Amino acid sequence: MISGKRNAYMDCLKGIAIVAVIVGHSLNNVIPQGNMLFNLVYSFHMPLLMFVSAYIEESNREKYAMKEWQMLMKRVQRLLIPYVSWNILYEVISGSIWEVNIKDFGLMLLGYKQGGLWFFPVLFGLKVLHFLYWMIKRKMGNRSNYILDICVCGFLEAITVLLALLTKNQYIINMLSYAIPYFFAVIIVDNEVLQKMMISEWAISFALLIYFLVFQKFSFYDTNWTTQVIRIGLSLCVIIVCFKFREKWSETNYFNKMLCIFGSNSLAIYVMHGFFIDYLSYFSMIESAYIVSILSVLSAFLIAGICTGIAQIIGISAWWSKVLLGK
Repeated sequence: MISGKRNAYMDCLKGIAIVAVIVGHSLNNVIPQGNMLFNLVYSFHMPLLMFVSAYIEESNREKYAMKEWQMLMKRVQRLLIPYVSWNILYEVISGSIWEVNIKDFGLMLLGYKQGGLWFFPVLFGLKVLHFLYWMIKRKMGNRSNYILDICVCGFLEAITVLLALLTKNQYIINMLSYAIPYFFAVIIVDNEVLQKMMISEWAISFALLIYFLVFQKFSFYDTNWTTQVIRIGLSLCVIIVCFKFREKWSETNYFNKMLCIFGSNSLAIYVMHGFFIDYLSYFSMIESAYIVSILSVLSAFLIAGICTGIAQIIGISAWWSKVLLGK
């Protein structure tokens, strides 16, 4: 793992995932479910973002050794402050700020009601779980034991489910519990023996075969546990393939550079791309699913570029950068 500086390859994967998020939102309610592109992006986009986040956090373990609380406080600034700020900004821009029910708004912020920025509190929850993971591992002497790590991940999953039951917040189970398996994925890609197994041709071929046999049957709107297990499995297939091809990745390639830039601005793109959804009304007028698919991909890159530009402008002001981007 790379520590002390940005991991360009991980930024590239985040760039791929955030473009896929925009494509998925472009196709949602515009194209019939079951469309190949729709199923493709919804089978991996958010899970891949969670995996990359867990991987990057784990790479910072030595940096935050004995200073885990410092990491958590930084994530409050990075995630929760922009989460609250953008939710308020959305209400201001939509003109409904004076009609907001404070109670309903508070319940939405706490995750009792679904909001468009749900990814922020879920990602923060992942950081809290990672904090607990480090603390537990430290109490155990930071022993490197594959089975023990899996048991710790299972314990964290149990805590998440218990939290949901105690708070009667089903949304936490459905969203935050998705994050746990990515500890397992990080353990896999960081284990030397498993790495050798993963990069073998048979493992890659098997992962691709399973993926293409299953992903077209995936339904994003089906939130039962069976579907989520399938989704996690498909995401792991994507991770295995991405890990294999990291050796051939080139930071000097223009397209990869662009994806890296998108990846390093992924949270800004996530919160801002919702302001550009008016083009969906034009997509709904197009009868050909193939044309809509092509246009959605092209528009996703364009929107990601525009949002990145806006993020750079916001970054000129240290105050706005901290409030809206957490930087």
